[in-house]
Amino acid sequence: MSQKERIPQLDIFRAVAIFAVLAIHATSRTLAETTGTSLFHPFLFINKFSQFAVPSFVFLSGFVLFYNYIDRPLTGKMLGKFYSRRLIYIIVPYVVFSLLYFVLKMNAGNTWGMPLDEMVRKMGKYLLTGTAYTHLYYIIIIIQFYVLFPLFLWCLQKVRRLAAWAPVIGLALQWGFVLLNKYMTNHGYWQLSKGSLAITYFSYFLLGAAVAVYYGPLKKWLIPSREGWRSAKGASWIVLWLLWAAAGIVHVELWFNNYTKKTVINSLWYEGFSNLHALLSCLVLMQLSFLLYGAGRSLLTKLLVSAGACSFGIYLLHPAILFYYRKLPFHGGSLAYTAAIFGGWLAALGISWIVVAFVFRYFKLGWVLFGSAPQKPKSKLSA
Repeated sequence: MSQKERIPQLDIFRAVAIFAVLAIHATSRTLAETTGTSLFHPFLFINKFSQFAVPSFVFLSGFVLFYNYIDRPLTGKMLGKFYSRRLIYIIVPYVVFSLLYFVLKMNAGNTWGMPLDEMVRKMGKYLLTGTAYTHLYYIIIIIQFYVLFPLFLWCLQKVRRLAAWAPVIGLALQWGFVLLNKYMTNHGYWQLSKGSLAITYFSYFLLGAAVAVYYGPLKKWLIPSREGWRSAKGASWIVLWLLWAAAGIVHVELWFNNYTKKTVINSLWYEGFSNLHALLSCLVLMQLSFLLYGAGRSLLTKLLVSAGACSFGIYLLHPAILFYYRKLPFHGGSLAYTAAIFGGWLAALGISWIVVAFVFRYFKLGWVLFGSAPQKPKSKLSA
C-alpha cells in the first residue's frame, strides 16, 4: 500500500477553527450584556458567524480518518490499534479535564458539603454526557463517531462509489433526526440534548469522508492557484465564498431580528442556515488553509501550524483561562468593554497555547493532559 502525502495545511485549518471556538466563548456573555446598545449587533455577528467551528472540527475528523484508513484492510489488529490510540490520546485527557472542571465548579459554587455518593453520581453523569463544563460535549460527539467509524469505513470500502453520496446520506439522516426530534419534543415525548448526539453532525463528518476519498481529483479544485483563476475554477471559488458569506449573514440576521424585534419564525430556518453556512465553511476553510500556508516558510505560517498542532489542548484548557480572566475588574465605556472582550479571547488563546506548547516540549507525559503531541513532518498524515 503506497504512502499518502502528508497535508500540513490541515494544522492551519485547525488553527482557524480553534480561533472561531474561542470567539464564540469569548463573546458568550456579550449578547446579554450589550442588549439594546450599539455593540450588540457586532458581538452577535462574531458569536453566530463563528458557529461553524465545531462542525468544521467534525468535518476534519471525518476527513483525516477516511484519508488514513480508506485503503487499509479493516482487520481486528487495525481496529485494536485505532481504538487504543483514541483511548490514550482522547479519552484520558477528557477524563482528566472533566475532573479538573468538576473541581473548578465545586469551588466556584462552594458545594464541597455535598454527600460523597451524590458527588460520585454527578461526576459519573458528567463523564457520560460531556457536561462537566460547557465545551466538553464535543469530545462525546467525537467518541460516538469513533464508535461508528468502522461501520462507515466498511460501507465505503465495499462500495467506493457510495462516497460520492455520503454527504447527501449524512444530510438525510441528520435532518431526519432533526425533524423527528422537533416533532417528538413539541409533543412532549422526550427532551434530548441533540447537540451532544453525533447524528446532528452527520452531514459534516460524511462530507469529510467524501472529500477524503476523492481528495486526489478534488485537490486541483480545493487548492486555489493562478492557473485556476484563469479557468472556470476561479468563478466557482467566487460563488463558493459568496454563498458562504451570504449564508452566514442571513443566519446572523435571523438571530438579530429574533433578539431585537422578537420575530417568531420556524426554528428550522435557524437550523437550515446554520447547517448551510457550516457545510460551506468546511470547504472555505480547506481553501483558506492552503492559501495561508503558502510555501510554509513564513512566520505567520509557522505560528498557525503551531496553534493548529496545539488546538486540542487549547480547546480543553481555554475555558479555565476565561473563567479566571472574567474575575478581573473592568470599567469604562464601549471601547473599554470591547477591549476587555478581545483581551479575553487573546488571553484564552495565548495562555492556553503557551501552556500546551510548554508541556509538550518539556514533559513526556504531556499526552495525559493534552493528547497527542505535535509531530514532526512525516510522509503520512497522522490520524
